Amino acid sequence: MTPAPEELPSSPAQEALWWIQHRAERKDLYNLTWRLRVTRLDRAALAAAWRLVVDRHEALRTGFARRGEAVVQLIHATGEGTLQEVGWDEAPGGRTPEALLDDVAAQFHAAPFDLESVPLARLALVTAGPVEELLVTVHHSILDGWALQLVMDDLKAAYEAVLERGPGLDAAQVFPEAAVPYREFGQQARTGPQAVSDRAFWTGQLRGVKAAALVPDGPSGTHSSGAALRHRLSGGARAAVAAVAERVGCTAFAVQLAAVRAVLARGGAPGRTALGVVVANRMSPEDQRRVGYCANTVLLPDAVTDGEGFDDVVGRARDGLWGSLPYQHVGFSEVFAELSAEDRAALGSTPPVLITHHGGIGSGLSLGHEPAQLLPSPSTSARCQLLVGIFEEVGIFEDGEHTVLEIEYDTDQLRESTVRAFLNDIESVLLASASPGVLVRDLQVSSRAAAGVPALPQSAAAPERAPSSDEPAADVLAHWRRVLGTDVHMDDDFFDTGGHSLQVLELVALVETNTGRQLDVAEWLDDPTPRRMAELLAPAGADAPGSGPAVTRDSGPVTMREGEPGGPHLHLVHGAGVGRIPYRALVDALPADWRVTVSEDDGADATTVEAMAERYLEPLLSEGRLPDLLGGWSMGGLLAHAMAAGIKRRGHRCPPLLLLDSPTPGAFSDPGRGDLDAFARNVLRAADAAVRPPDRLRLEQRAERGIGVLTALLRAAGGEAPTEALHARYTLHARHVAAMSRYRDAAVADAPGLLVAADLTDEDVARWQRLFTTEPVTVRLPVDHYALLRGDAVRQVADLVAELLPATVR
Repeated sequence: MTPAPEELPSSPAQEALWWIQHRAERKDLYNLTWRLRVTRLDRAALAAAWRLVVDRHEALRTGFARRGEAVVQLIHATGEGTLQEVGWDEAPGGRTPEALLDDVAAQFHAAPFDLESVPLARLALVTAGPVEELLVTVHHSILDGWALQLVMDDLKAAYEAVLERGPGLDAAQVFPEAAVPYREFGQQARTGPQAVSDRAFWTGQLRGVKAAALVPDGPSGTHSSGAALRHRLSGGARAAVAAVAERVGCTAFAVQLAAVRAVLARGGAPGRTALGVVVANRMSPEDQRRVGYCANTVLLPDAVTDGEGFDDVVGRARDGLWGSLPYQHVGFSEVFAELSAEDRAALGSTPPVLITHHGGIGSGLSLGHEPAQLLPSPSTSARCQLLVGIFEEVGIFEDGEHTVLEIEYDTDQLRESTVRAFLNDIESVLLASASPGVLVRDLQVSSRAAAGVPALPQSAAAPERAPSSDEPAADVLAHWRRVLGTDVHMDDDFFDTGGHSLQVLELVALVETNTGRQLDVAEWLDDPTPRRMAELLAPAGADAPGSGPAVTRDSGPVTMREGEPGGPHLHLVHGAGVGRIPYRALVDALPADWRVTVSEDDGADATTVEAMAERYLEPLLSEGRLPDLLGGWSMGGLLAHAMAAGIKRRGHRCPPLLLLDSPTPGAFSDPGRGDLDAFARNVLRAADAAVRPPDRLRLEQRAERGIGVLTALLRAAGGEAPTEALHARYTLHARHVAAMSRYRDAAVADAPGLLVAADLTDEDVARWQRLFTTEPVTVRLPVDHYALLRGDAVRQVADLVAELLPATVR
């Protein structure tokens, strides 16, 4: 039995991050990802090494939970350190390996963490042909950059030990020295006279101070969208930093901090302003060996004037850093709570501009005997307006060391050109500072800045949204053209134009986001044209042309084609995780007089094959006449076979059964076939993706993490599907697969049958033949499971249905 986790108080910084996580719309705000270019890693050894590292460090086995008004650490005795894999043995066609890896890294980074579940860290090996990357993502509440460097050093040691001595090692055999625990640091005293005095230092420093920030290019968004840029300082700028540091007697970081402050002051942020500085907060050798979240944000104020020298600004930056050192442990959230209302409004709960010195963190990494190069952050969220990270790249390049500025910025506020101009201004200020005695007024910058929390510019327009007119036909056509990549007209059928089921998800999300209205997808699928979509999106009460009266939809079968009076009636049942869409090509290939209806899963709580079969059978019986032919593709055939038993129990004669590559009862030994790996492969195959499914795909079973990777794979395949929609589809898929895994004792069907096999094995076919009183007609087509309902194969299926069962159908 797994022991309950130990509960301890969280640190102030951890508690603040917990509250931000739960209140923010973007749940990846405080994800930290290192994207490392690596070479020829041994996957088994890497997986074993990661487990050893998780076992070693308490922080990697720590989660968080709310207890009343407090947030506590949940320290688990063990944690599942698993290696995820996504890989193609050969680079997929249509995109460069690097572009594909960019998408995978961004989605992997963006997948949120459940802060109560451990580990709050994940490791993935992603390969595309010859290009290999290691993605390490952690939540900031357990690790900061310094701690992540220590974890990577331990991963290197563990990896080399496993390669040399085999996978059967425990953490003590690899790491003879025990890890320095984080818990003592996390339980620092937060009350008492000293704590009050420490907070008073900051409230005094920040009295009457305003935040410094760039003037936004546009209105601040609500989604905290972000991007990252990198800028390598020129050799001249690096030499200038060294020269100023020697003149003033300070670190390179003090010079760089002063340069950022000077750019903002010269750009229009006058008076006493503050910059946020992220500090490592490791005051002792023990702290420097500690793996956990020790970092903190402090606000350093200063007033830059035009008539002073740049060296004076550098000197005050040096003094501010040194003077704050005894107080850098005080969490900014604690300080902010004690500021006056006026000061809080002037500074903001999150400093708009943050700067942090990473030093050599991320440099000189290796795994085995191969170097690991740290690539730019894949983050697409923004914690503030600008976060300036300064890296000293050591031991990577043959031409020596380099200083790199990496800026994460809020794309809702700032254009890329604005951020690049800001980086160029920093470069030019540093170059100018090489000359002793240069005055602030001599520094030329193009950036526009202001004192105070950034406000919307007077000319800022509202965020762009497609017009929501009474007749949104033009907007609908524009969305269709964007999704399908081709010209369309008002009466074009979505699927005849080349659309597939996943593009339905993309299109619906696009029109709902841009119109602010919800589309009745089931109603639209009866007539999947732009005209019908525009009618359904029209405002309530509007006289949309041809809209007619509102249709009330019940839970009965959906009619895909009315057919002709007296014509054959084919009733189909949905496959696993999908509805009627896969059947469209089959319906089109059948003779025009056929009526076709479909049972779709309406989200009811039926969780077994038997319960679903009963639910779908009742509406058919209530019509007074059973269909002439009953069947389905994949799970749909299995459900149709189960419905046959219900028909017999009620004393009716069962119509012929059509089984299109349907799994046999008992084919699923356990629900594992419904996991994310299988779902991802199925989705890619169903979308007829131009990029083939990965050769290696092992994702975590937590859907919120793996679905993000699937989103990247779909984008690589040239498609797009909203993560939320994929998650809902996966939930349905998993419920269906779980139901099939429990279905084993099927009755023998007393009805003729047609079995069309594609991926079914000969053993599967033989088992199906034993589940009919009269052996069904069996045809094997040389296609896979998904191709059975497309192209020439589906036309062959339609011919088989019409030709092999004419007597019973007619």
